[in-house]
Amino acid sequence: MEVSYAQELERSGKIVFTVKGVSMRPLFRADEDAILVVKCNPETLKNWDIVLFLRPGPKGIQYVLHRIVSRRSDGMFLIAGDNCNNYDVVAPGEILGIVTTAQRRGKPIKMSGFGYSLYLNLWIKPYRFRFVVLTVKWKLRSIASRILRPFRHRSK
Repeated sequence: MEVSYAQELERSGKIVFTVKGVSMRPLFRADEDAILVVKCNPETLKNWDIVLFLRPGPKGIQYVLHRIVSRRSDGMFLIAGDNCNNYDVVAPGEILGIVTTAQRRGKPIKMSGFGYSLYLNLWIKPYRFRFVVLTVKWKLRSIASRILRPFRHRSK
C-alpha cells in the first residue's frame, strides 16, 4: 500500500523527498536535492518560509513546494516558487509542512548566512519585480527561438 506525503506527515511528523520540477531554482535542483519537511502549525509561519502544500492540478491534487511571499488580512497565504512569475492563494489548512533542511549530494544547502540573505533581499523579497523579470525573460526566449528556428533547420 502506497502512503502519501500527507499521510506520512500525519503519522511521523516529517518526510524526506527529492525535489521535482524547476519552480524553486536556483535554490533547489530537480532530482538532486533532498528536502526535509516537518509538520507545522500554519499560524507560526512567516514570510519567506518554504512550505509544502496541496494544489488542484490537471492530474488531480498535487504536492507543491514553494515559498510564502505574503499573508493577506483574511489569513490566506500568497505562495510562489523562486523561479515562478505568479503565486497561489493558499488556505492555512492546505499547508502540510515547512522545509527545515535540504541537502545536495549529501551536503547541506545553506539557507542562512550572507549569501542566502543576499538572495532573499535581491531576488525573493521583491517578488513582484521578479515576476516581471521572469515574464520578460521567458517572452524574449520565445521570440529568439522563433527567430532562430529557420536557421537551426538549415544547419542540419
